[in-house]
Amino acid sequence: MAERLINSFGNLRLDERRPQRPAQNRPPSQQRPAPAPPPSRFGKQIYLLRGLPGSGKTSLARKLKRDYPSAVVFSTDDYFLLEDGSYSYDPDLLQDAHKWNQKRARKAMNRGKTPIIIDNTNTVAWHMKPYAVMALQNRYQVLFLEPNTHWKFNVGELARRNSHGVSREKIQRMKNAYQHDVTFQMVLHAEEPY
Repeated sequence: MAERLINSFGNLRLDERRPQRPAQNRPPSQQRPAPAPPPSRFGKQIYLLRGLPGSGKTSLARKLKRDYPSAVVFSTDDYFLLEDGSYSYDPDLLQDAHKWNQKRARKAMNRGKTPIIIDNTNTVAWHMKPYAVMALQNRYQVLFLEPNTHWKFNVGELARRNSHGVSREKIQRMKNAYQHDVTFQMVLHAEEPY
């Protein structure tokens, strides 16, 4: 059998170069243009910011906005801002607030805005799933980004720094549930616990 396999390759020699085709002498108007480079898989990005209250997400969002002036920033917290600029959180409206924020992100994706920055806590994978699904449908690259602050998991410091008065106990519960090292596939397949 080995001999048959060797014979089937005939006169194949590994050290020979492939013969070159002779150049075709076409006038410039008939020459084929060089093939275009393959299109980039992603031309648009969505940043899913992640972090506990007070960890520096909003500061990170502002920095990204400065770095990318065309960026749009969406935060579920914006739903609770009053006309006078004060913040009035109502936990009974949180689900509506998330749907409202997702709708804004979807509209921005439909318009091709990039980058899109989602400034939410996104502590567990299923929180980010609606954005990941939208990104997949609209060919956006998903980038997960956390603040690089030394206090980002220090509950006492987070309770002191957060601007919305989230209690130390609530932050501790969020920290305990925080999913580290999330991936796009993990988020895409995450399910909300019931």
